[in-house]
Amino acid sequence: MNATPPATAPDPAAAVPAGAAPFRRFGILGPGLIGGSLLLALRALRPGAEIVAGAPSARTRALVEASGAADRVFDPAAEDPATAFDGCDLVFLAAPPRAVVRDLPRFRGARIGLLVDVASVKGAVMAAARGLGNFVGGHPMAGTEGVGFAAADPGLFRGAAFVYCVPEDYAAGADRLAALLALLAELGFRCFAMGAEEHDRRLAIVSHLPHAAAFALAGVAAAAGDPMLARLVGGGFRDTTRIAASAPALWTEILRGSPALPAALDAYIAALSRLRAALDPAAPPEALRAQLEAAEAYRRAIPDGLHAVPHA
Repeated sequence: MNATPPATAPDPAAAVPAGAAPFRRFGILGPGLIGGSLLLALRALRPGAEIVAGAPSARTRALVEASGAADRVFDPAAEDPATAFDGCDLVFLAAPPRAVVRDLPRFRGARIGLLVDVASVKGAVMAAARGLGNFVGGHPMAGTEGVGFAAADPGLFRGAAFVYCVPEDYAAGADRLAALLALLAELGFRCFAMGAEEHDRRLAIVSHLPHAAAFALAGVAAAAGDPMLARLVGGGFRDTTRIAASAPALWTEILRGSPALPAALDAYIAALSRLRAALDPAAPPEALRAQLEAAEAYRRAIPDGLHAVPHA
């Protein structure tokens, strides 16, 4: 079990505290959309830092090398990442959740200052990280329907939330954690500390459920078998189903690995059932309007909820 940091956790907007060594050497394992955006953002933010990137795809390695964002690019199938990242101050593990869980034991005893993952489910990852001592769970609430390093954007994280989970056995020092939060703030993140169970419950509602709903809605249109539908699509359908264009293989893994998603889906199905019942001719119009008004009020109450924000 991981611990929720106390209210006195380091201020992410604070400067790196005195005595804390600044991050000078970075590692990125998995420079896809998120990892690649971190890579580009770190290069822009710390142009003099050394950055090492590991990518299993030859095409991705070629793209990263061509971008000049990394000083060295390696194939993790041919070189042990723990060796490739030897001496790094900060390493981001940006692979899918199952790969992070698989790879974490490889870093036991590695000479790495801090390990941070970016997986969108935290329970299994935090369990796999037990005993490392230098691991902090992370999840940047940003993304697009784009796939791979070709879709990476150094500005992706401006204004986005970053959830971090500090394990009970964290032993890398408060100064190093403060330095991490300060760096994340420089990258544009708003940082929030929470436990793994809290993260997975909340993210099931605000991230995993929207993806499931978008995939389902696009699936309803596809199953209709009407080619004219695609020619009639307007902003409502386009906006609501945008994330249905996300990588199916990745989202199969995320949705199946989200422990709180079944309950969130049950709540969503119940809400749809109430809406369906309110459409019955015998139901009073107020029944439907009340549901819509409650939803509209919540949507408008979200900070910057009606303005452009990083896609999650």
